[in-house]
Amino acid sequence: MLIKYFKNRRIKKEHSHFRKRIESLLKRDDDIFSDSEKNSLIEIAGKAALLKTFDNSRAEKEYNNLSNKLIKLFPEKRFKFIREYAEILVVALTVAFGVRALYTQPFKIPTSSMQPTLFGIHYVNKPVIPNIPQPLNYLLFSTLRADLTVQQNGAFQGIYPPFDKFFIFPWTALQIGGMKYELPGAPQKVTEYCFGKFQQMPETFKPGDVLCDGWLSDGDHLFVNRLAYHFSEPARGDIIVFTTNDLYNDSTGEPLSRIGYYYVKRLVGMPGDTLKIENSMLMVKPKGSDKFVPITSFGVEAFKRVYSGKGGYQPYLPVGRLALGSEVKIPEKSYFMMGDNTLWSADSRYWGFVPRANIVGKASFVFWPLSRRFGITDSRNELDVPTSVGPNGYIKAMTLQ
Repeated sequence: MLIKYFKNRRIKKEHSHFRKRIESLLKRDDDIFSDSEKNSLIEIAGKAALLKTFDNSRAEKEYNNLSNKLIKLFPEKRFKFIREYAEILVVALTVAFGVRALYTQPFKIPTSSMQPTLFGIHYVNKPVIPNIPQPLNYLLFSTLRADLTVQQNGAFQGIYPPFDKFFIFPWTALQIGGMKYELPGAPQKVTEYCFGKFQQMPETFKPGDVLCDGWLSDGDHLFVNRLAYHFSEPARGDIIVFTTNDLYNDSTGEPLSRIGYYYVKRLVGMPGDTLKIENSMLMVKPKGSDKFVPITSFGVEAFKRVYSGKGGYQPYLPVGRLALGSEVKIPEKSYFMMGDNTLWSADSRYWGFVPRANIVGKASFVFWPLSRRFGITDSRNELDVPTSVGPNGYIKAMTLQ
């Protein structure tokens, strides 16, 4: 009795699924069926609806007949599962690109101008987790081994143009004492992490000299919230991605778009503000005020980090439009942007104000690599390591994170 009950239940469920499948076909592919196919499906659907009125024996027989008709009408196609998954993938990608266009956009930090808050391609002294195989190390932490121990006595003889390797980022070859060495990174980056610690290039190197023994990271990748500034105005201290349309270098007159279409900087000056730097402190006279106050007085933690003297942070440098004794007044609907890595940041000090129309969105979440910066952007405290600037602007604290 119990076996018969479950058998009848299974049959009814099969019939129910069959009816729903036909209804789904009619709704999903109504626009691509021919009239004859559509009429045949409607006929099968009508008969399938009557299955529940028959006794089990007749219902099962009729169900088999209808199933065979459906198979003849729409025979199983080869690689059907591939087509179905491809269709799902197309829909998923369409939704993803729609979300990207409307709400969020991935962005790769291109340079070191926002260090140590956000890193572009940079050198680190040690891996996040030791002894991880190289492919996994890159997938998780975006790092490639960068080590060079001199093998043969001799002078530095030059550096070669970059070349592609592993389709990741450029590699560079250099020559010392007649031997050729290959390292990850563009020539400028390789020169920086190999020779940046020297006051001047040594005349000769000897076997055993270690020029680098670390890893090169591909930089931070983050999501930019494109909707944030549709509902509120940019705030002082925000990290903002913007386009370089109609922005020109003060010294050369060259358009910034030749270097890069998107920039990322921290907003330090609002419309109507007047800015100056006194005793290394960025001073702000807000719109409508008659006195200057330190940038650290606005209650923004980021500016306190900049002036902490720790973890690679250092006070803003008085150069360009903010050279000692200079003041700048920010026009309406424009902003003044600066990088946290003040020694190595080409920012509004060198090319002026960013129009409101250029702003793309707010940096919101670092999604790769897995580092101390992973997660909500600009939410980490500075490393408790003094910022000390060595030869050629070399800052050891930057290599510790």
